[in-house]
Amino acid sequence: MHHLDFLDIVAILLGISFTIAKLDAQGRKAESFAHVPVADFERWRNWTVSIYRLGSGMCFLRVLFHQGWALYLGRQTLTPVPGLNPAAVPPALMYPAMAMDAVFLGVLASTFIRGARARTLRRELGIVLSPLTPQQAAALAPNDDGEPETKTND
Repeated sequence: MHHLDFLDIVAILLGISFTIAKLDAQGRKAESFAHVPVADFERWRNWTVSIYRLGSGMCFLRVLFHQGWALYLGRQTLTPVPGLNPAAVPPALMYPAMAMDAVFLGVLASTFIRGARARTLRRELGIVLSPLTPQQAAALAPNDDGEPETKTND
């Protein structure tokens, strides 16, 4: 196994974090949030799971690619390129690794941006992931016309 660089360690930690977030959202049931329409809850849950599935998959793919690419390069006989440092890797062998890092960083940014949007949708739908106090549960409980009760200050 080749050494782990900084981005490998970041990718592993983020991959674990994204996997935990995906499993958390995947394990939520619509019955636990009776005040949220089932279709809206399922839309939020499926969207959140897909966001974190892509992010965690890309993180682990990046680590596997990096290790495989380092193994591949270690088995190559490199001839020095005129005008470059003799120990430098030829540019043609650097491009795949640079492309993978660019894709990794792009997917990572996309995961954070889309994850923030999914959290905003969750708040708009009234999906609270921490246990509710009795007052919060009563405030979110639907009244006779199916709408959550709202307090008015007279």
